[in-house]
Amino acid sequence: MKKVGENQVLKLIAEDYIKVEYISKVMPLYKELVEKTKNEPQCIAYDLFIDQTDPGHFIFIEEWPDEEALNNHVESEHFKRLVPQINQFIREENTFLRMKPFLSDV
Repeated sequence: MKKVGENQVLKLIAEDYIKVEYISKVMPLYKELVEKTKNEPQCIAYDLFIDQTDPGHFIFIEEWPDEEALNNHVESEHFKRLVPQINQFIREENTFLRMKPFLSDV
């Protein structure tokens, strides 16, 4: 039996598209971003993947307990410092997909 509020988490897929010639510059920035974000008290999951067919395509799969936790992450010192540094090397607009569990309202 489900508990009240179970599966009410926010899942997010964020995709960055980096110019291939700048991958070596963004790797240490991504490393710091992932390490610091995983230490945030409200972070449930924060994993970074690289597309096997496009080495400049980085995919974050994130899980937060709610919108407030995600907002706190976006306002964190490390996010505000690192993301603009990463974004100077993008080749196309980043994308964001917010999701909730399929049966969350049942």
